[in-house]
Amino acid sequence: MKRNRLVVLELLLMIVIFIGIAFIVFSGYFIFRGIGRTVVNVNDKNRLAIEQMLKESSDYDNTYNINDLKKIQFFMNFNDLEFTLYYKNGEEKELYDDDLDDLRSYIKEKGYSKAMYYVTIDIAIIFIVLGVNAGRKDLSNKIDLIDKQDEDN
Repeated sequence: MKRNRLVVLELLLMIVIFIGIAFIVFSGYFIFRGIGRTVVNVNDKNRLAIEQMLKESSDYDNTYNINDLKKIQFFMNFNDLEFTLYYKNGEEKELYDDDLDDLRSYIKEKGYSKAMYYVTIDIAIIFIVLGVNAGRKDLSNKIDLIDKQDEDN
């Protein structure tokens, strides 16, 4: 009876390991999609500075309220500076303006990389999978010990 419980537990641990490995493999898509994209969250501390930098662009539309701006993403798109403005209501506005070099520098300095976010999660999952696998090996050794004792009896 104890052996059956250990076998079921080992099977569950193997499923957890498989799910972790599958997540790592499929997160590669998000990592490659996020390479080169830097995001900065807009908050009360940096809103005024970002507003001043955005006003340097002739393409910036003043009809959007700067207070509704949630985050800005920077991406170098075929030698053009691409800025995606994300608003709280779910709208997105893209700016292609090479005059926003100050904003690009600010986002690169203060922002975070989307790809590194997923890489960090993958590293944590790798450590979890290694820990679960070590536990699974201990369980497997206990099952082998029970099998050996049953053979001796």
